[in-house]
Amino acid sequence: VFLCPGLLKGVYQSEHLFESDHQSGAWCKDPLQASDKIYYMPWTPYRTDTLTEYSSKDDFIAGRPTTTYKLPHRVDGTGFVVYDGALFFNKERTRNIVKFDLRTRIKSGEAIIANANYHDTSPYRWGGKSDIDLAVDENGLWVIYATEQNNGKIVISQLNPYTLRIEGTWDTAYDKRSASNAFMICGILYVVKSVYEDDDNEATGNKIDYIYNTDQSKDSMVDVPFPNSYQYIAAVDYNPRDNLLYVWNNYHVVKYSLDFGPLDSRAGQAHHGQVSYIAPPIHLDSDLERLPAKGISPSGAVGPGSTPGSSTARMATSSTGRPTTTSASARRNRSTSTPSPVADVPEEMTTQLPAASSQLPAAGGESCEPLEAREIAWSRTRQGQLAKQPCPVGSIGVATFRCLAPDGIWEPQGPDLSNCSSPWINHITQKMKSGEMAANIARELAEQTRSHLYAGDIAYSVSAMVQLVNLLDVQLRNLTPGGKDSAARSLNKAMVETVNNLLQPQALSAWRDLNASEQQRAATRLLDTVEDSAFVLADNLLKTDIVRENTDNIQLEVARLSTDGNLEDLKFPQNMGQHGSAIQLSANTLKQNGRNGEIRVAFVLYNNLGTYLSTENASMKLGTEAMATNHSVIVNSPVITAAINKEFSNKVYLADPVVFTVKHIKQSEENFNPNCSFWSYTKRTMTGYWSTQGCRLLATNKTHTTCSCNHLTNFAVLMAHVEVKHSDAVHDLLLDFITWVGILLSLVCLLICIFTFCFFRGLQSDRNTIHKNLCISLFVAELLFLIGINRTDQPIACAVFAALLHFFFLAAFTWMFLEGVQLYIMLVEVFESEHSRRKYFYLVGYGMPALIVAVSAAVDYRSYGTDKV
Repeated sequence: VFLCPGLLKGVYQSEHLFESDHQSGAWCKDPLQASDKIYYMPWTPYRTDTLTEYSSKDDFIAGRPTTTYKLPHRVDGTGFVVYDGALFFNKERTRNIVKFDLRTRIKSGEAIIANANYHDTSPYRWGGKSDIDLAVDENGLWVIYATEQNNGKIVISQLNPYTLRIEGTWDTAYDKRSASNAFMICGILYVVKSVYEDDDNEATGNKIDYIYNTDQSKDSMVDVPFPNSYQYIAAVDYNPRDNLLYVWNNYHVVKYSLDFGPLDSRAGQAHHGQVSYIAPPIHLDSDLERLPAKGISPSGAVGPGSTPGSSTARMATSSTGRPTTTSASARRNRSTSTPSPVADVPEEMTTQLPAASSQLPAAGGESCEPLEAREIAWSRTRQGQLAKQPCPVGSIGVATFRCLAPDGIWEPQGPDLSNCSSPWINHITQKMKSGEMAANIARELAEQTRSHLYAGDIAYSVSAMVQLVNLLDVQLRNLTPGGKDSAARSLNKAMVETVNNLLQPQALSAWRDLNASEQQRAATRLLDTVEDSAFVLADNLLKTDIVRENTDNIQLEVARLSTDGNLEDLKFPQNMGQHGSAIQLSANTLKQNGRNGEIRVAFVLYNNLGTYLSTENASMKLGTEAMATNHSVIVNSPVITAAINKEFSNKVYLADPVVFTVKHIKQSEENFNPNCSFWSYTKRTMTGYWSTQGCRLLATNKTHTTCSCNHLTNFAVLMAHVEVKHSDAVHDLLLDFITWVGILLSLVCLLICIFTFCFFRGLQSDRNTIHKNLCISLFVAELLFLIGINRTDQPIACAVFAALLHFFFLAAFTWMFLEGVQLYIMLVEVFESEHSRRKYFYLVGYGMPALIVAVSAAVDYRSYGTDKV
């Protein structure tokens, strides 16, 4: 454990190592490793993409590197750090922080620092694209930058090194362009102001002239002399293991020793103000070493344009949008020498929002009553406070539950368990660090995800799958062709089993504990990773082959096919079976997209995944019915994927459209207006939206929809959904009673009329013949309605009843029409004709309805027995 050495009182240049060939750069050690390894990166604009490692200080001085690391991106500035075996740096021309695992030599994470100025917008005084600086201290990893919202003044954010989430953000009152450099010790920012060799005025001096205490949200102006022998400070990095500064000053690589005094809690000026909220950072790639318990940290701030002592406190929000706070002691007592993905449970289980909030009730006000929720006992908590308890038995992390002011009620959404994870994630993480075979780790991940899952397990498992695919890609380089085939098959099988476990209905509660954006990102990464894994397998198959993996929630087919000779259309799955969904690629499409006589194809069918892909920004073609109703949009089908040759799917446009049929999940009148859609996402952010571009509807009925699209990607059918308000049982019973009594009474009256017209000879005439047949048509139609209206569970019988009802009600209307014709004839004829017109009446009365029904059935017989007819 790194204990805080105290408040910095003096800085002294203690050792000069050597003079470099580069005017600017940075060097550091990993504080969480006891070895003497030194990491060295000279900085050259637009050409810095290599980190050099030295095994000792002697080797460093002698220029004998142990190894070099080729980075996936070029670096802006000298603000890199190495922390727990990973390099963190600012990606060139972006506000992104990249994490690069030095053990596996794989990029393991990337996050955007929201609103940060970058690429020489707000650098330190010396320039060098030093807008975003990283620092480490006893409390962990920090980002030092500036924002336009804070008028270019320094902003500090604490960054979780495992999840790349920002856990707290503080605005300060110091202009970043006026600072030469900055570093963190014990959660306190120290800003260096120094003279540069081309300065005309040296009156500014060389000193630390500003500090900001993040624990107390206090700042103050100070005057601590800072050595500056070479007048071009390009990097200052603090190491909490040896309490030294690692400095790069005008070609010179030097080391500074420090003197400390006791921390003075009264130093600085406290900041009071109104609490405001900021959006959480955008996460591009979560790390495999995900912390199941997100750090919960305070966020005090100095507002834009303010002076020290008057500022606006700003509170970071958690992933669920709730503000997060913690006690300073809990954060400082966190272990950093041997970090673990498990966060310590704070001793103080209920923490109050900062005093800056004027809306909090006074002490002794109403409180939320004790209760048990989500298998956790929550004690009495005051209004406006965030209760914290250990996660349920069998999981690790901290659960939170807010008592709302001014009502004194618990938050209606229930406790936040998004920080809870299973203990087995530590074991999987250690295995990946050790470089064990990816296929073996994947099998263990599949086994572990069969058990009860928590929200942290979902995000971690998806992240681990990404890392396993990358790890396998590296390991395959050292295997024989047969070994590659076997390892890729084994990993693919384990990946399918893991996805099947994550999509089980039992995992729904774990997914729901993630907020909507985290759900979307996890689901999108899952889609992307399964496709990547499929093509790793396709690329390493020994010969042309088709590999199939089938489970309840995912079906996968990977094919390596020859495009020489005659090809048949490729259909997936071969048998629609219980899933009732299929997709088909034409032989012409396969031939046109073949390479060197071969083509690699991946198909995937997911059940239950569409629930987690947001429909918020979906583009929908709305019919008149949808426009006239207040509806929501749902994914009402499985998600089905088709991809060719590892191309980013929705950019592969086809000469022959791909045709797919999907089965509706909900088959009721509440869902209508089907849209053939695809999930359009960016690989950089793993966020997306549903789009209909390039897709069109071919056919639809109550149970299935068939679509065609001119490109490949992840497809589904979106539908408009309305909530049908069902009446209560008493109203239903009354309506049924009224219907039966009314129709039975009508049938009795119609039967009397038919009997009268048939058996009284004096009433036989053309006019009464019309009356008689009108009564017969209505009698049969109402009788059929009474018998068949509830036969919806029998599709054939329902269709027959629908056709007969159609015929007899049309016949009733036709006989009514003939009644009018007969009245007209009686009006214009003086004497009644001796010739009866009955045969013509019968021909029109029953022939016309029969013709209409026949044409309707010939055009669309499937619509009989549906909500259309």
